[in-house]
Amino acid sequence: MGRWAAAIAHAAASNGVAMSVRRLSLLLLLFIFAGCTPQQVLMSAMVPDGTASMVLSHLQNVEDGNRRRIAELEQRRDWAGLAKFAEDNISRDPFSPEWRLIGGYAWSQAGDYPRAAGYFGEMVRLSPDDVTAYHFLAGAQRAAGQQQRALVTLERARLVTRESPVTDFLLGEVNAELGRGSVAVMAYRRALATDPMQAGAWFGMGRESLKLGLVGDAREALRSLQQLRSPQAAELDALIRHRSGISGKE
Repeated sequence: MGRWAAAIAHAAASNGVAMSVRRLSLLLLLFIFAGCTPQQVLMSAMVPDGTASMVLSHLQNVEDGNRRRIAELEQRRDWAGLAKFAEDNISRDPFSPEWRLIGGYAWSQAGDYPRAAGYFGEMVRLSPDDVTAYHFLAGAQRAAGQQQRALVTLERARLVTRESPVTDFLLGEVNAELGRGSVAVMAYRRALATDPMQAGAWFGMGRESLKLGLVGDAREALRSLQQLRSPQAAELDALIRHRSGISGKE
């Protein structure tokens, strides 16, 4: 897994079987801090236990027959069919964020991230106060190589809530990808100020601090990763050792 932890497995069903868009969106956080690439996040965002069918078939406001059909198409990995099924239902229920979520999921599984972003963008339009909808949209934009657009999306997410460690973590990732290391470090630190258990944010802060020559800050991040028993500690340690080796030869 790359750089996109874990913590919200209990976001699975609300009221026993029905799952709201907001709660389903929270499943994205299961993968945010485990260190997945943007593509892997989108591919895995709705899979709390390895079975996307379970999640997709328990959407609130989706009839039982439709849930069964979603599960069937997902099990067959018929992403074009699932996308068409979502679109057919959008034509009948044009104000449903659920079907936008399903459409975006289908196209992300198919690897068509720009099209997935279109669906997630509509999800944002229909659920403008749901910060996780912005996370899905930014993830699709990142996976499509549209980092600048993802940055704008995440900055909009901060207007929804300024104390989202996920938003700040993703801002760190996008700024790092854009070569804005010092801005990325500030975003990672904001995320850690809210939730210091985020291994991905510690790793990102350490990695970018090292690039900026701030070895002390990188070692701070390494100590935190070791205390968290994160597998990313070994990766950051290797980066620090490599950097120290280069510095010793200079």
